[in-house]
Amino acid sequence: MKIARNYTSNLIDELLNEISPEEREITDKRMLLAATIDEAIKAKGWKKKHFAEAMNKVPSEISKWLSGTHNFNTDTLFEIERVLNINLINVLDSSKETFFKFEFNVPQKLENVQNSAYYDFSSKNSTVNYTCLI
Repeated sequence: MKIARNYTSNLIDELLNEISPEEREITDKRMLLAATIDEAIKAKGWKKKHFAEAMNKVPSEISKWLSGTHNFNTDTLFEIERVLNINLINVLDSSKETFFKFEFNVPQKLENVQNSAYYDFSSKNSTVNYTCLI
């Protein structure tokens, strides 16, 4: 059984201090992406060699992907999703609200109505909620 131990290094600390928060976030996301792919490979009961065959790649390229430093293109990520039957990129995220704001003129035929109205639309689950300030 392997026991984890803390490792400290002044060199590693210096390198980490030179990385901007943005670069650190990107690196963290790349590592999480690699870990997700690796877990999906294991969940299928595959070795990296089997995954490489399914992707029509050489095992050394898969090792590079799983290092957490590879900059994937979207086509490769979509192919990985297909082969492993997982979701890595969610471009259809409907959990976020979309707001539309616009102004338009209102005819002066009605009493006490201003020349313009302000609408704030919030779209969620095919329902449109709106507020009209006139």
